[in-house]
Amino acid sequence: MNGYLKNIIANAQIMQAMVQAELGQNIPNPKPNPVYDNFLEAGEMRLQVLEASTAALKTAIGSPNKNCEVTPPPPPTNVIAESATMDNVSSIVVRWDPPNPVPDNLQYKVYFSAIDESGYQAAGEVVFRICDSTQTSASITDLSPRSRYQVRIGTVAGVVSESSSTPELIETPDIIPSMPTNVIMEAISPNSVALKWAPPDIAGEITEYVIYYMEDGNPPVMTDVVSPPGQYHTVEDLSEGTRYVMEVAARSNNGEGPKSVPQEVRTIDFNPPHPLNLNCTAVNKTTVILTWEPPVLLAGDGIIRGYNINYTDSRYREFYLYKTKDASIATAVIDNLEPATMYYFQASSRTRKTFGGGGAVVMCQTKADAPTAPRNVQLELSRIEPPQLTMRWIPSLHTYGPLKNYTLHWGVKNGALRKELIDPTRLRWISDFLDDDTVHEFKLYAVNDVGFGEPAIQTFKTPKRQTIVPPNVTVDRVKGDYNTTMLQVRWDPPLHPVQGYDILYRKFEWVYSGRWHLKEISDPTALASEIIVNKPENSFIVVVQGKPVRGRPPHFQQPNFGGPMGNNNMGQPSMNRGQGGPGRGMNPGPGGNQMNPGPRGNQMMGGQNPFRNNNMEMQG
Repeated sequence: MNGYLKNIIANAQIMQAMVQAELGQNIPNPKPNPVYDNFLEAGEMRLQVLEASTAALKTAIGSPNKNCEVTPPPPPTNVIAESATMDNVSSIVVRWDPPNPVPDNLQYKVYFSAIDESGYQAAGEVVFRICDSTQTSASITDLSPRSRYQVRIGTVAGVVSESSSTPELIETPDIIPSMPTNVIMEAISPNSVALKWAPPDIAGEITEYVIYYMEDGNPPVMTDVVSPPGQYHTVEDLSEGTRYVMEVAARSNNGEGPKSVPQEVRTIDFNPPHPLNLNCTAVNKTTVILTWEPPVLLAGDGIIRGYNINYTDSRYREFYLYKTKDASIATAVIDNLEPATMYYFQASSRTRKTFGGGGAVVMCQTKADAPTAPRNVQLELSRIEPPQLTMRWIPSLHTYGPLKNYTLHWGVKNGALRKELIDPTRLRWISDFLDDDTVHEFKLYAVNDVGFGEPAIQTFKTPKRQTIVPPNVTVDRVKGDYNTTMLQVRWDPPLHPVQGYDILYRKFEWVYSGRWHLKEISDPTALASEIIVNKPENSFIVVVQGKPVRGRPPHFQQPNFGGPMGNNNMGQPSMNRGQGGPGRGMNPGPGGNQMNPGPRGNQMMGGQNPFRNNNMEMQG
């Protein structure tokens, strides 16, 4: 046992002397200076001898007690190996964390070896010891670029046994290539440029080439990657007739080298032809659909990026532009148009920089719509005795084609309505004679080929007026000169003085559609009048009213002769039967309505009667 100890001590002293000599330090109580050729090999040999002697001593001593067993320290943690290549020389830096817990007298061993692509280790591991336990990194230099290595870290704590980390496999990067040479560029179409070049003078294994180019030499910078690497490439999808500045750079797995000398090239000009067979179809009042066919392109022509549709209406008020998203679209829906309006459309092709000439102009009219309401409708009382209104307006803002007419629905509000058609060139209408002190409603429509638009609605209340009703009004048919037929109207003097009379008459209708006619008599003493009628076969309604003297308001009755204003204004005349023939009527008595049958024999002249006063005579 003493022999083992002496052997261990002797080798330890030799080892100490070797280290001190290597470090250039003096050793107290020097021992014989060992002779060696290589410090690392000699040190490794001495360590192996020490380990063998220590193992033999352990065996000689023998220790059945497990508490006396020597346990190696735990391995380091978080081992990370990184590589770098600069100036065609590679290196590996390895870092780690100390074991936990950290034992006394902790030392590290760094092992590394070269391996091939299959992981085979052709030579033994190279090892060096780190005695400073606070040092947790090591740098391995003078390695070859693009090579594979295996690195592991061992821990030793003054004992024979040691622990080791899991081996880390790492590949050193390739060198960074220099710039490509002999770059040549040529524009081969309006949208492409061909490039070729020679490999860099300094190059390891090139992984790809990168082509950098700018339009007109201004940002943004665009790139094309050539992978797998070659010495020829065509840059596509460029703009026609445009100057480009281009450069080429080579890349390895260690990064990108410098770019080649910038060169300029200009693409070929291109004027795109227009689309073919433009067609337009009206969908509704505000929308049309356009369709076309792509133009025919020849070899060497450029790329069409899309189509432009220029359009305006027939009055050239505004000009509009519609653009398709790309050239794959051959249909356009144009909306927000005006109804019943003719539009002109022209299609052209566009590139990234310009657009070509337009094709033939196509005309298309949107479908019509009903017109908008007449505007600025105004009502004014144009006559007081009897009441009569005048309506004025200006045309609709949008007629959507020529108007057929204006249609007016009017009458007493909430009562029956009359319908009158007004010539579309007229902007004024005069009403029939109206009831006194009554609210009338007027609905004016503009009408075109599509139909009625929205109405303009107005209401008007006629004023309350004073009238005098003469008694015993009679009407007879008589023959006049040249065989004309006349209505002979007679009445008795009224109870109050008058300054004249108004005689209103119209054809009798079950459903009132005609108009009243007015005969004015200025003689206050008149008690009869004659009215020539054009159609003697018709029956007529006659109303006689006295005009009161101004300044002397008499007791008066309110007349109602507006006709179609509903049953609330309708009277029921007395019914009188008599023999046919002119002048053969029967008078129902003072103040009553009289009906005189016409030449067709007995007639019942009842039904709708707009007069509730006893100043009316119905002549049949």
